[in-house]
Amino acid sequence: MLKQLAVLTGTMVLFFATIVGATKPAPLMYVANEGDHNVMVVNLHTEEVIAQIPTGNAPHAIVFADSKAYVNNRGSDFLTVIDTETLKVDKEIPLQATSFQLALSPDGKTIAVSYKNALMVSLVDVVSDTVSTLELGEEPSGGFPEKPMKHPYWSKDGKYLYVQNNIDDILIKIDIDTFTIAAEICMPGSNHDLVPSANGKILYAVNQNTATGTSLTIIDAGYNSIIKDIEIPLLPGEEGFGHHGDLTQNGKTFYFCNEGGYSVTLVDTATLEVRKSIEVGYGAGHPVFSQDNSKVFVIPHKDNILSVIDSQSEEVIEDIEAGVGNKIAHSSYISNDGKYLYVVNVYDQDIVKIDTKTLEVISTIAIGQKALAFAVTTSQQ
Repeated sequence: MLKQLAVLTGTMVLFFATIVGATKPAPLMYVANEGDHNVMVVNLHTEEVIAQIPTGNAPHAIVFADSKAYVNNRGSDFLTVIDTETLKVDKEIPLQATSFQLALSPDGKTIAVSYKNALMVSLVDVVSDTVSTLELGEEPSGGFPEKPMKHPYWSKDGKYLYVQNNIDDILIKIDIDTFTIAAEICMPGSNHDLVPSANGKILYAVNQNTATGTSLTIIDAGYNSIIKDIEIPLLPGEEGFGHHGDLTQNGKTFYFCNEGGYSVTLVDTATLEVRKSIEVGYGAGHPVFSQDNSKVFVIPHKDNILSVIDSQSEEVIEDIEAGVGNKIAHSSYISNDGKYLYVVNVYDQDIVKIDTKTLEVISTIAIGQKALAFAVTTSQQ
């Protein structure tokens, strides 16, 4: 009897384990295909496309909130809202202009919208999907000479939102409670992105263009003042066009990517001085840190060479040929176990899966045209 009970118990445990394994959420990658005007959903466990969802023209940024995926369309004046359970379009949210980027608030309740053809910012309530808009400036008489805004950034406590006025080279700080301008910070040029220190008291502003090329501006978030503007040195043949950057896990070094060339510049955050520049793939766009912070993968926007930097030696240890086409997309994703890095080769129209230990491409997944951004979530699919 005891033997039979042991066998039965073992069978039940095996059955339970099987059920748990079968229902374990799979990571789903939502790929915005700007050329096909749709979002493609890919199961990263099976590497299969499970849905193709029509959107507005040129879908780009995607954020997840309240069981919905919000997609900004850079060719239509509305956001596309996708139900993440049915994988179908739930609704379209009208906007007053064409959006450029999205950013989700720390509490996950509000989405900030910046624009490509207007100086305004909108807040979308993810429960009601209602939109509030704040005018920040008028369009110049001759039209905008460049996109006036780039990435919006939320303070870590969610009390403030930062957006750019790149026509007048001003960084605007907005009080969320009153939805009014709290401060304006005069910048040395046009800004692309902000990166906070661990405590959020210091902001590292990656500037696109300045009078001398490009720079990293260090901002005191409490006093709304510039601590120092650090000129980024240019290597032979480079132009200054700062894109994105990030801090090492210990906060001691800032990696600045110059999309106008082929370098990543390392800035010491204690001395606020440039320590060195490292040659990488052309059009350096985004630094991506491995989970253990031992490697930095540099995403190039004008090349197929994904450079890997050892964070200790601060030297390139591998150049990974991620396909043939000479553009890798803005987004990247490292799996929860840290084993794989996913990027998109835009011209090859595929997702590239890279082993973070061997630094080799191990598979590719076909996607649509001009996929410049993606986002990853989990589902019971």
